[in-house]
Amino acid sequence: MLTFFSQFHLTITVLHLARVGASAMEREHTALPPSPEFTRMTDRKWADPDEFGHIVKTMYKKKTCPSLIFFVFTLTCTIALVTPETLSRAYPVALIEVKNATTTNPFTFSPQALVNVDQETQIGLGLGSWATGQSVFETYYFSVYSPDVTSVGDPSDFFFAGFIENIVRLPGILLQGRCNPFSDDTSAAVEQDSTLFRTFCNDNLPPLQDQVMDQNVLYGDANITYSYCTYPQVSTVFFGPDSNATAYIFFQTVNTTTTGMVKCRSSFTLGDATLSGDVGTYTDFQRNDTYDNSVQVRIADPLSAVLAGIANGSVVNTHPFESESILVKQLGYKVIFNNGNMLNFSQPSLDELASRIWLGVEHMTAGIGSLSSTSNSFFPSTLPSSGRIRSNAFAIGLYALLGLWLCGLILVSIMEYRPSINSQLGSRIAVRKQEEHRKRALQESRPGR
Repeated sequence: MLTFFSQFHLTITVLHLARVGASAMEREHTALPPSPEFTRMTDRKWADPDEFGHIVKTMYKKKTCPSLIFFVFTLTCTIALVTPETLSRAYPVALIEVKNATTTNPFTFSPQALVNVDQETQIGLGLGSWATGQSVFETYYFSVYSPDVTSVGDPSDFFFAGFIENIVRLPGILLQGRCNPFSDDTSAAVEQDSTLFRTFCNDNLPPLQDQVMDQNVLYGDANITYSYCTYPQVSTVFFGPDSNATAYIFFQTVNTTTTGMVKCRSSFTLGDATLSGDVGTYTDFQRNDTYDNSVQVRIADPLSAVLAGIANGSVVNTHPFESESILVKQLGYKVIFNNGNMLNFSQPSLDELASRIWLGVEHMTAGIGSLSSTSNSFFPSTLPSSGRIRSNAFAIGLYALLGLWLCGLILVSIMEYRPSINSQLGSRIAVRKQEEHRKRALQESRPGR
């Protein structure tokens, strides 16, 4: 319909008006004398928006008005010109959910496969992907979903499931939270005396917490000491379907002034959500309470797992989980100069350290999803189909324009449509009318003959 209006609507209107105009020129009371308006009529300037604007400007300067037929023709063509655009806005293209009976078999997160994941494997995979410095949206692009299109790429809220191309409801892992620099009166006191950090942790977290004090990372000229406390403990057995964690990390650098505290909060929840694979979003998340809480799953809360991983990477630990060279990359250090055997690094700010810790939480979460993904289940799917929907505001305007256009054509047809020497208003009629006008003028100049 839109293609028809764009290509033929105005053309058909102009051709019909040209035929009506040819009839009008044959009638005495509507025929125009040779004049600029007559030329514009025969040249169909009433169908050209630019020319119509020029005519209006000329009329204003010369204080003249066009004939009624010129005005009606111009108005009808203007309505025909704007109708296709109004039609496209009245019925815009949108994705329409089309229900079907098909199923899909994606490689996706499976809650039943969580029993095959252990803390060591989870932390190992999470630390490895964290060291790349890429977000989960880059590493696990087709398996990570955001709550809406505008927040795609926001690591503070995402749902990990599996790769799908249509609309499917799948089980998955929802992670929400953030790490940010933290400052209050007590944290300011800790910055002056780091021995107060343990007291700070005892005052701000429940008793069953992990506390690691004065861990040191020394690699090249990167020399940073940190302490942290987190709840729940990394050794806590996960009973599902959710876990909420809070952690405080106190950083001190030796060669720079980057000193301060970071607070992290994370919410890890297992549940189901409706996923749109074409735009990468999730909706209607519901926590799944059907998971048997009597089954003990040996995974760690993602935030606690990050801190346990970096503690194992410090020089204090005699059996490091990861090397210091990897740990400084995970914390955001970048090489700026290699002086012989000494590596020089740029020191990340406290904000950068906070975002890097949260990046690790992202990868610990995605690691759980990746390790417990299978393709053993089938799910009903909904295919999005492209179609047109109705916009009521523009639709009313469209119907009004179509009504005016039809009334205009009918009105001028009833008033002026008569047999004519030509099928359209053109040069033949123009020459004939000019000849008639010349003869009439000649006869009027010779009244006695």
